[in-house]
Amino acid sequence: MKKIFALMILSGVLITGCEKDDTTVTPTTPTSNVFTSGNVKTKAVYFSFAAKDSVASTAAWDMKLTTLYAPDDSLRQFPFPGIALNPSGVVAGTIVDGTPYASVDPSTVTGLKKDIVDTVKIDSTRSIKGTPLYYSFARRETTTVTGDWDVKLTINASAEPLIVLNKIKGVLGKVLDNTDYATLNAATVTGLEADVNDTTLVIGNKCFLYAGPPTHKLNPVTNRTFIIRSSNGARIKAKMLNYYNAAGTSGYFKFEYSAPEAYSLGTSILKYAGPPTHKLDPITDRTFVVNTSAGAKAKFKMLTYYNAAGASGYMKFEYEVK
Repeated sequence: MKKIFALMILSGVLITGCEKDDTTVTPTTPTSNVFTSGNVKTKAVYFSFAAKDSVASTAAWDMKLTTLYAPDDSLRQFPFPGIALNPSGVVAGTIVDGTPYASVDPSTVTGLKKDIVDTVKIDSTRSIKGTPLYYSFARRETTTVTGDWDVKLTINASAEPLIVLNKIKGVLGKVLDNTDYATLNAATVTGLEADVNDTTLVIGNKCFLYAGPPTHKLNPVTNRTFIIRSSNGARIKAKMLNYYNAAGTSGYFKFEYSAPEAYSLGTSILKYAGPPTHKLDPITDRTFVVNTSAGAKAKFKMLTYYNAAGASGYMKFEYEVK
């Protein structure tokens, strides 16, 4: 009898054990991930939020972790870690300051911008004859007189179109004739100057040439190139394209320019701590939001720029994708 009772107990234990083993457990997908790159000082790392890892440069990457340089020519020998976004497709980004990372919902963040790495053509949306236009090369858009503008597009008392440099912000310029715009390297041009006052201008009314009768039009000067050192130290080369809109009305500046890349995140990912450590540290309560190549919204924050041994060049960040 005791043997039968023992066998019954053992059978119950086995059955119970089998029932536990058959229970399906659904794994929980982590909401937060951490990525650590290789040394970006020796080789750029291409990161994909969809793959949650580094990928080949030919893949659908979202961010290029690399070394960028200051736009000022005098500082180009000083590399600084930065992030470039994939310029093709829908990848765009922005910075959210002053809000704890955990409180940032990337799906609600607006104002994301793509990185700009190509030549820009600008066609003014209104005539400069009424109110001047103020343009920022860093922002690639018009701004206001109180904004961080580089050039003012306006007219003088004789209704001649003018380009005025923002001398208060240190903007410099030079006019080059008989120069091939396509092959000119703006970084090699010397002798740039600032506007003296509102009438003694470096570029001024040299934008267009009066054609005389019968058209009386203002046309771009052949092989005339304008070099501008912007308020953030970037070298710009520009050429005039037109002074008329599609209807033939004058007062509408159209020009083409080439400038250093404009990054939405760029070198803003870390800050220099200064002595005694001279380290590059994450910025407190700074969150980065990215629209990924897969169309999702992601957020990330920098954790460190150093590996376990204290060597620099290793970007480590925490991220979430929605």
